[in-house]
Amino acid sequence: MSFPRRSPNKIALQILDCIEEKEGRASKWDLIKILGNESQFRHWITDFLIKEKFVEEIQEPNRRFYRKTESGEFFHRLLKNGKIVRALLRVSGKRLRRTS
Repeated sequence: MSFPRRSPNKIALQILDCIEEKEGRASKWDLIKILGNESQFRHWITDFLIKEKFVEEIQEPNRRFYRKTESGEFFHRLLKNGKIVRALLRVSGKRLRRTS
């Protein structure tokens, strides 16, 4: 069974929505269920969201949780507003991109 490819902004929105839905603290397993596997978890969470300081890792005795930072809250609001994301995608690059 094949699933449609998700755009990066939709994946990021799903991750941040998950954290919000889990009362501000999502477990690694919660996020892997969205991302699909450990490799994608490292790519999205460790190499992007934590590195860019949108998400931080909280260490507890036997578990790790992930929560949004202040920047992550702002990023989440931008992603929820699809018009802003589309506008940013259009102006990225050398020229203003045409919409289809």
